[in-house]
Amino acid sequence: MQKSPIPWQVIKAESFLIFLVLVILGLKSFRFVTDETRLLLRGELDLVSVAMIENSLREHKGRFNTLQFEDSPGAGAAAGIIVDQIEALINRNHLNTEARGYCASACAAAFLLGENRTLLKNNERAPTYLMIHAFRHHVTREVNYGKTEALNKKISAKSLSKLPMSLLNRIFDDKKGTGDGEIYIFRDPQRTPSGQHQVFVCSGERHVVIGQCEAIAGMTPEKLGIRIAP
Repeated sequence: MQKSPIPWQVIKAESFLIFLVLVILGLKSFRFVTDETRLLLRGELDLVSVAMIENSLREHKGRFNTLQFEDSPGAGAAAGIIVDQIEALINRNHLNTEARGYCASACAAAFLLGENRTLLKNNERAPTYLMIHAFRHHVTREVNYGKTEALNKKISAKSLSKLPMSLLNRIFDDKKGTGDGEIYIFRDPQRTPSGQHQVFVCSGERHVVIGQCEAIAGMTPEKLGIRIAP
């Protein structure tokens, strides 16, 4: 028994609905900031929101000078592509970057590639911080050492070597030897049993509080080439 052909009007309508859903998802994570010089990326980074940023920069050339990230866990399977695209936009348009709340994984990588990088105050219950870790192949989940090392070199260069490779490469210092280490950079000092600190290296083991990770004594965002907004 042959299947009846699907009318082209139905196919067209379904395609439009799929496109509309993607646009709505992108709008959730993208909006203009009120001072009209910043573009905000909120939540998970995806290709749709990056495309919308690119369109805004092209249509309003010279208007925007800053990408602002807010409460972003990073990106999904296309993390490497997304970071590459944001890096290209930053370099082409000489964009600064700002972060408010948590900025992890691909978000932290994109933030650290900005011309000038600034951590903004969030609120007392939820601090502003970066979390850096290695890139992984989205299928095998194995660490992509080549991509990670190349990105670390770019990040260090953007900071004029204030964020040294010796610190960035500590994401590979995890106890399991699987590249699961993490680096946390907090805008404000965090109270721990060993005092107040802002930069931590975690071994990849499960931790409930940041004080369970190794604190880098005396290290601050400013020393790493990251500005702190009052």
